[in-house]
Amino acid sequence: MKAVKRLIIIGLILAVLGGIAFGIYMGYKKFDEFLHKDDDAWKIEIVIDKVNIRSDHTNLEAKIGEAKKGVVYKVLEIYLEDDKFVWYKVSLGKDSEGWIASSRKEPYVKEINNPKSLDSDEASEEYFIEYNPPVVKYYEDVYEVDNIENITYDHLEITDESEYTVSHEVYYEEKPKDSNIPQYWIQYVVTDKFGNTTKKVQKIEFQTKPKSSQVKDFKKLKR
Repeated sequence: MKAVKRLIIIGLILAVLGGIAFGIYMGYKKFDEFLHKDDDAWKIEIVIDKVNIRSDHTNLEAKIGEAKKGVVYKVLEIYLEDDKFVWYKVSLGKDSEGWIASSRKEPYVKEINNPKSLDSDEASEEYFIEYNPPVVKYYEDVYEVDNIENITYDHLEITDESEYTVSHEVYYEEKPKDSNIPQYWIQYVVTDKFGNTTKKVQKIEFQTKPKSSQVKDFKKLKR
């Protein structure tokens, strides 16, 4: 009889402990879901020292706060009718909202999960944000260089208000339409810190021809 009671007590204790453990697990799960519920939301990160938060999408509206560099906000709405600024309506927490402007010439924000980049039915032209891309110019039809390792960008004139990076690919065209001689092409890719990209293609001639492994097929060139 004592053995039976002991088993019953042990069973009750295990049941209680199991219930507590399950409750803790469910609580943790809900808390984790709460922490990550906005992971896929459309957001912006401030990339300049500070920018004003206003009550509406115009610089004439009242300033209601400041957004600091590195802070991330969830985007609720966007206003694109301003020629100089892109306006984001963002969540400020506790049912509070505000508008943050980003210059089209030099954006104040970095976009995260903009619906325009989604490969789904959510992608829409209404979310397309036109920031000014870098401007790339060269003044000679042909870029002449000793060999492929000596390629530089000194002959390029690049105009952009923000920091940018430059990269390139060299392409080999075996049968050009206007020549019987194979031709090499170089494509420059200039990308600013906001992700805006400009591509520019120029003929290139080498004193020492590059190896086939160092160039790409001209047919794969995407301008």
